[in-house]
Amino acid sequence: MLRRLLGRFSAAAPLQAFVAATVAGIVGALATDWDIESAALVTVCPAMVLVPGPHVLNGAMDILALRISLGIARLGYATLILAAIAAGLIIGLGVGGHTLPVTGGAAEVSLPADVIAAGIAAGCYPIYFSMPYRMIGWPVAAGMAAHGLHWWTTTVWHLSLAGSAFLACLLVGTALIPVAYKLRIPFAGIGFAAVVAMVPGVYVFRALSGIVQLPSVTAPELLTATTSNAATAALIVAAMALGLTIPAHVRNAVLSRRGKPR
Repeated sequence: MLRRLLGRFSAAAPLQAFVAATVAGIVGALATDWDIESAALVTVCPAMVLVPGPHVLNGAMDILALRISLGIARLGYATLILAAIAAGLIIGLGVGGHTLPVTGGAAEVSLPADVIAAGIAAGCYPIYFSMPYRMIGWPVAAGMAAHGLHWWTTTVWHLSLAGSAFLACLLVGTALIPVAYKLRIPFAGIGFAAVVAMVPGVYVFRALSGIVQLPSVTAPELLTATTSNAATAALIVAAMALGLTIPAHVRNAVLSRRGKPR
């Protein structure tokens, strides 16, 4: 609500994200003081919806398509917003005398709970992006299937997060690109809504928090965790972009061989 209120006054997107994330940081500091379980998630989860997932993925896909200048511009803009979010979280936590941890584990979640939560998230993001209601069903179905595959590959096959993200996005691209062209629905809308919840915002926030702490803390563990978070985030974004892009390139190549318009 605060972000939308600032938007009415023509505030820049990074400023909107910074102020909203600062509120999330203050709430996270209170949750830590009150010994609420998973206080770190209480801090980070409200900020995840602020993450510019489409800009990150679009930028990566532009670079893969050799639209270098446009890709760098989009990734630079997304990085600015991510930095604003991280700064807001860090400052909000700092008000309560806390910092954003650079490490943290994830609790195991059952497959049904993961799929249902993915469907809810995939249904919320189209509304957040002001998509028409008639388009919401496609990203919800694809997002639930993709997160189910993601859960299976990480839990059962013990695949890396980047590998699981690649397979999940490859499934979304394969399923939704024909739908997008057939029904004349923008793939950028339904495709990103299905997978944007996989954008590794948590790892980006932890990496930026570690960078802020490095000048005053020289522990090798902090440097290792910060580097690991940054590398994990970069690999996941690259894997997601590849997974979404490959089906489109395959479709265009097949149509070109048949002499049909793309």
